[in-house]
Amino acid sequence: MLARAGSNVTLIEQHRFPRDKVCGECLSALGIEVLTRLGLHDAIAALWPVELTRAAIIATDGSEAVFTLPRPMWGLSRGALDVALLRAAAAAGAKILQPARCEGLVEQPLSLRIRDLTSNRVATVEPNVVLLADGRAAFGVDHPPPTGDLGVKAHFTNVADTDAHRIALFALAGHYVGLAPIESNRWNLAMSVPAAKVKAHGGDLDALFATILGENVALAARLRGATRVGDWLASPLPRFGVRRRWPANVIPLGNAAAAIEPIGGEGMGLAVASAELAAEELIAADRAAKPWDAATLRREMKQLWAARRFGCRAGAVLVSRPAIARVITRVAKPVAPLALKLVGK
Repeated sequence: MLARAGSNVTLIEQHRFPRDKVCGECLSALGIEVLTRLGLHDAIAALWPVELTRAAIIATDGSEAVFTLPRPMWGLSRGALDVALLRAAAAAGAKILQPARCEGLVEQPLSLRIRDLTSNRVATVEPNVVLLADGRAAFGVDHPPPTGDLGVKAHFTNVADTDAHRIALFALAGHYVGLAPIESNRWNLAMSVPAAKVKAHGGDLDALFATILGENVALAARLRGATRVGDWLASPLPRFGVRRRWPANVIPLGNAAAAIEPIGGEGMGLAVASAELAAEELIAADRAAKPWDAATLRREMKQLWAARRFGCRAGAVLVSRPAIARVITRVAKPVAPLALKLVGK
């Protein structure tokens, strides 16, 4: 958006693409709407995402509740989506530095220290505005506290699920597992896991997963003949709201701005929606020849996250209690519309 509007944009990406990463890999209707407004719908649709039209909550004893989503989501790997978005940025005129890492940020005057990870050269750049999309809030003022939970994911093939258009949430004691189809006949399995549980297995994620399969009969049945393709990936799982203060002329986006419970599959949608809000503010300020309004932008982002943050956390707490999850599978139908509204669907 900024490059199309005539801004001089440099995109700094430390990873070589394509690359896999910890993510639920469900693009919500919110995200699809943003990409459609940007004229990228067809380019993303050409990656053959799986249309997700239903969701299921499955208790440890195998009882389940299935309901229709108000608006479809897309199951799509980050390996495919991120490459497509990077190409779109380049096509719009953004300069791409990749692989390159931002190793320091100075507020006054604003400057960044950038390391080229191919040549190892270090350079300093002095942008007018930094859009921070590192997913970790690394350069924030009030760093959010750790949650004690990890996000763990892997891709699988040959999953035994007769419904290839739904995302399934499997209840466990103290956490949960999400399983959704993505492109190329694969399934993305992403779980919230207490770090203590990972530590109890000596960090052995295969051993951890074997234990988890023994804790939910339906999950074990679906993965009995499945094959894991690719490595297990793990990352700290953040949860925090939009913070009171940002560094001067720095706008955090996505999980750098706020991080909600991933159970709702809203993370990618919120990331692109927050980026759209930031770009709109910067473009409007530039056209009006006035400073951009950080307070207004923070307020808009708080509104974007507020209900979803509450709804997703409440849903995670309930699903992570097996007895309550069994009750939910019996009463979910009448309360599903309200619950889906709370998590942004």
